[in-house]
Amino acid sequence: MSRLDRYILRQLLGALGFFVLIFTGVVWLTQAVRLIDTVVASGQGAWIFLEFSALVLPQVFVIVLPLAGIGAALYALNRLYTDSELIVMMGAGLGPFAMLRPVALFGALVAVLMALVLMVLVPQSGAILAERTRAIRSDLANALIVERQFLHPAEGLTLFIADTGREGEMAGIFINDQRDPAHPVTYSAERAVLVREDMEARLVMFNGVALASGSSGGQLTAVRFDQFVFDLSDLIREEGDRVPRPSEYSVLALLRPTDAMLASGRYTLGDFVSEAHYKLGQPLLAMVYPMIALVTLLAGGYRRSGFGKRVVVAIAVAALLQVLVFAVRARVQERPELWPLMYLPVVVGLLYVGSLLYRLARPQRRVAIP
Repeated sequence: MSRLDRYILRQLLGALGFFVLIFTGVVWLTQAVRLIDTVVASGQGAWIFLEFSALVLPQVFVIVLPLAGIGAALYALNRLYTDSELIVMMGAGLGPFAMLRPVALFGALVAVLMALVLMVLVPQSGAILAERTRAIRSDLANALIVERQFLHPAEGLTLFIADTGREGEMAGIFINDQRDPAHPVTYSAERAVLVREDMEARLVMFNGVALASGSSGGQLTAVRFDQFVFDLSDLIREEGDRVPRPSEYSVLALLRPTDAMLASGRYTLGDFVSEAHYKLGQPLLAMVYPMIALVTLLAGGYRRSGFGKRVVVAIAVAALLQVLVFAVRARVQERPELWPLMYLPVVVGLLYVGSLLYRLARPQRRVAIP
């Protein structure tokens, strides 16, 4: 590798780090809302939120890496042009194929990262995240013992606890039970203890009052009690075995799904086959994106106005290829035997790059892109 190749590659890698950071923050915010709902609804703390955030990052990188790859290529190459470095390189006789070499190497590095995320990190983190979410949602005690938050463990049921202590002890209890709209009841108690055994759970409240409206709705009845047992057994449900999603399997397992993988009926053969070829094809497409950026910028030749319009063209081509990925994946899910279509976006991208390189090598037939 020449010094010039290393220089261009350093520029690309520096821009990649910047775009990965920016895009990760933006995409992660869209996932954070769902995480916050899960954590708050189950009464968990900030540490669980941070754990879930780390587990969801590989899924964020699946979206971020291709975007960051083409964004870094466009930014770095446009900067080289703005600083006149790209003009000097072309004036010194550096041809399009020579300039493609460091960009292709950069794309290969992005592809390796993409493959690592899709084939290693996503299956492992996805399985852990699904198990942790399932465990938290089924842990009634942890979900209920939360201070100073209005919790909704079931539709029509609201719970508030002013203070919590050790071994499930609680103080300042408020319960509003509207599961039976015709007979809503509100409970308040000085303290309470959660008692759970197998599939039964009861909240034992001490020194409180129960308020209920009469049959006409205009009369309020208050009943004081020294001890009252509130049954929560309906909130506990026996959960069966979790069905892993296709993204949680390895590529080899997805290519040859077993009868056990298909037995649940939740996912079809097409779901597994399309996921396998998505994991194989998406890194290849991520490698093509930086090359699309380069040939699109060079195809119009020198322009005093800069590469602004050609940047838009490169982004539009990449967006169309990504839309094509979703379209062919949906088709393969219906008909698994059409799996070669999953590589159509990669082939189209390479044809686009090859056609522009061919025309760039023949200046007399160069096609201008405004």
